[in-house]
Amino acid sequence: MTKKKILFSGIIFLLLMLLSVFLYHAGNLLVEEQNPIRSDLIVVLMGSGPDRMLYAVDLYKKDYAGKILMVENWQPGYERLKALNVSIPRDAQIAAMVGVQLGVPKEAFIILPGDAHSTQDEAGIIKDYLQKNREINSLLLVTSKFHSARAADIFSWEMAGLDRKVKITSCPTPYDNFNPGAWWRSREDAKQVVMEYSKWTNFYLLDRHRN
Repeated sequence: MTKKKILFSGIIFLLLMLLSVFLYHAGNLLVEEQNPIRSDLIVVLMGSGPDRMLYAVDLYKKDYAGKILMVENWQPGYERLKALNVSIPRDAQIAAMVGVQLGVPKEAFIILPGDAHSTQDEAGIIKDYLQKNREINSLLLVTSKFHSARAADIFSWEMAGLDRKVKITSCPTPYDNFNPGAWWRSREDAKQVVMEYSKWTNFYLLDRHRN
């Protein structure tokens, strides 16, 4: 083999090794978990089932915060149903109902309108809320494990636009089934990993530069 072929083969081998290492750790890199601290609000992100609310209730009952905040997410067909005088609860309202049945007072919930299409929409709506409520300086961010690192990045980016520092503590729910250390063994986990990296890339290349 010529020197060029040997060099090329070595580069390919190195790249494959680096790719293998990345893929092995890809699930863990999606998880950002911090110890909860006493904060002003528990923020529950939409997009999952009861697993996120279950942990938000745990945090509330342990007195990590006195309020649980959510943003209404966009639901296709909802406006059409509303026009037809069909009334159904939104996802955030359903989550609040779950919380109430688990022992959280109804008045502890704050639901912000907004038809959020994405985590960045949720962060932007919450940022606007914090601009009007200057006494709020810390958030516990509750979401799924696979979504936690990206969500923390998005919220940190959005809240940096405020005129004060807001402490964000990432607290992914322990009640989801995502296995970051062996994500390739589950079809659902593998799907989440691929989707998260796609959305993370989209955030850094496009979404954070909009407006």
